[in-house]
Amino acid sequence: MASLDFSLAVPANSSMENIKYMVYLNVSSTIVNNTDNGSSNASVGCGENVHDMIYNETIRRIIIYATLIIGIVGGFAVFVWMWRNRRLKARLNNMSRVNSFILNLTVADLSVMFIAVLPQLIWEYQDQRQWYAGAAMCKLFKFLQSFTMMSSTNMLVAIAIDRHIAIRSPLKKPCAVWKMAGVAWVVSVAASLPMFYVFHVNSINGIDKCENIFRTKPLSHRQAFLTYVSIMVFIIPFIVLTISYIRIFLKIQEKVGESTKDGTRRQSVKAGKIQLQSTQTSTLPKAKIKTLKMTFVIVLVYIICTTPYFIGEMIMSYGSHCIMSKLVYGLIGGLAAANSAANPYVFLLFNTKRVKRPQQMKLHYSDGVQRTAGTSLNGARTEATPIMNYRWSQRRQKDVELSQLK
Repeated sequence: MASLDFSLAVPANSSMENIKYMVYLNVSSTIVNNTDNGSSNASVGCGENVHDMIYNETIRRIIIYATLIIGIVGGFAVFVWMWRNRRLKARLNNMSRVNSFILNLTVADLSVMFIAVLPQLIWEYQDQRQWYAGAAMCKLFKFLQSFTMMSSTNMLVAIAIDRHIAIRSPLKKPCAVWKMAGVAWVVSVAASLPMFYVFHVNSINGIDKCENIFRTKPLSHRQAFLTYVSIMVFIIPFIVLTISYIRIFLKIQEKVGESTKDGTRRQSVKAGKIQLQSTQTSTLPKAKIKTLKMTFVIVLVYIICTTPYFIGEMIMSYGSHCIMSKLVYGLIGGLAAANSAANPYVFLLFNTKRVKRPQQMKLHYSDGVQRTAGTSLNGARTEATPIMNYRWSQRRQKDVELSQLK
């Protein structure tokens, strides 16, 4: 418990009113000093206004550095992979749907790194985050930050919708990739236009700052704006992604049930008959299963990285901004773009595995000769060619050797 010092050197000619005033000043100063130095201050770093919220600069800079380096390396690694695998050498119309969407997502993620994250890192090193580029660049910068972040999110939504159509309605003619990706880009532009109005340069104590206009407006205005941003960037995409993948999993479960019923029907093998055995059968093509897993992991990373940021913003807008520590605020602010850095690595994780041998259909004959009809990598059927069963040939060779010894 901090003690208060009431000892005063009072002049002899001082009046009682002056003595009371001096005691008040001494007590007030002691309380302020004890509060600033004490360990029980709950409002350390919160500031008078939510716009003046203080955060842990070291933690935020470390996260931004890591996000920038990891995101740039991963994005260019995806381009290198596509080039080496001849995805970019051919015309865009010849690319697969998944690779076309991944290409758009990679462009959006790299835009986040170079347009949103890199300038933000430079801005973090300015004294008191002073803005030197003028009002027009302030508006443009905030618009581009919002546009790139939304474009990455909207591209995930477009991929989820495309996978939903491919699994739920495989016979339906899909929409062109460039149309779906174009809608995602256009929606990002339209949803980011309010940033031109919301952000401006405000001079505070002689320091120009690029901030929103809600410092001098009622709190309800800031709450309405952040609610709009949360709905456009997080809530709507989250709902679409959740519904799409729930319906996809229900369809897969239905297919698995049908496969289980068909598997119970077995045919007996008769002499002189051909038995068809398919290796590694599945209810859905392997390419679709792999793509589904990849997109699901990308969406999961998006939810994990983005949810804390929007929860924190809602707490500071609808609750008290002083309940969040400087460490937590610096952490969630730096993680806002982390999903854009992780997306390329998820894609590479699912696409850099060793290529397996083509699936083959085995024909077992009673004469011991095994003939196979295979499927090439591009889906074309190969001609059935007779091959000698290895185990049968080894057994036949041993019989010949024994007869020669006799």
